[in-house]
Amino acid sequence: MRGQAFRRYFQLPSQLVAVKFLYEDVEGSSGNFRFCEAVKRASKGERIVLTEFNLSCSGAEISLGFIPPLFDEENEVEYENETEGMLNGERKSDERRETKAVIVEPYRGQECDVILVIATPDKIMRISSLYSQLFNESIHAVFKGENAVCGEATAYVKESGKPNVSFLCEGAREYANYSREEIVIGFPEEIFKKMDLAIEREQIKSLCGCLMDDLPLDVVNSFEKLGFDKATDHFIGFYNGRVVKIYIFKGDRNAIGIYSSVKFKNEEDAENVVNKYDGNLIVSKRENWVEVSHIEDMDVFREVKSPGFEERIKKLIEIVVEEAKKIKET
Repeated sequence: MRGQAFRRYFQLPSQLVAVKFLYEDVEGSSGNFRFCEAVKRASKGERIVLTEFNLSCSGAEISLGFIPPLFDEENEVEYENETEGMLNGERKSDERRETKAVIVEPYRGQECDVILVIATPDKIMRISSLYSQLFNESIHAVFKGENAVCGEATAYVKESGKPNVSFLCEGAREYANYSREEIVIGFPEEIFKKMDLAIEREQIKSLCGCLMDDLPLDVVNSFEKLGFDKATDHFIGFYNGRVVKIYIFKGDRNAIGIYSSVKFKNEEDAENVVNKYDGNLIVSKRENWVEVSHIEDMDVFREVKSPGFEERIKKLIEIVVEEAKKIKET
């Protein structure tokens, strides 16, 4: 399932959100929604279809193209620059298609226009770093605190073809239940897919971790005390009846990855479990297995010297093992 490598790599608790613009009439979801609210709800698993009849924010109506941007008698208002125009619903192309509906739903690899990521600043920092490495350019944030999720993170991204970061607006903060720490970054579909694919390929490589012989002795000793044996590139052991693998991703942060797998009768059952999962860990399908993982962004080489390190690792292992048991019981 597309997007899982991205979520796993950056350890994102919220689901990725796909936004698809439609230019033909469809039936909207029952109820009234702000666009930013629909995005937040989609990040928790809901699918919402917005139309001009159930979209309750006038700013979003303009930004998303349900109604045209401001016009004067001579045809259109001249914005200060192209960027300002796009933030206010202006289209670069001469063809002005009126938006009839916008689908907002969890991203599962389906065709869409924009993919939205809700995350904290430290995660956005790492995402931006990956983007810079892959595309050899920086992300230039364009924001003004108005029409934020709808304009800055969605409409601007769709029209410019570039990712953009939004620090949200008062409406999103007050009505859509975003936390103070959350911001949103939007990606055009093709750019996101390239990032996800790059991570997926690197994930296969990075699962090799680093050779156990390269690890500091105190790190090895700590995991052996927990009952884990050294393999070539990971630790392996049993915890509460489940096989657990632990990888150390040697690099700037020397992060730790904890993995446990659940076997199902066939691939279809495994796929259904992955598609229905709405928990906080990362799940992915490999044949008829579902892998449950958690990547802790800690510097293991440094933290191993801290009091309580082994207890902290045990708690992380317990989280993964308990989640694997719940998944098996579904």
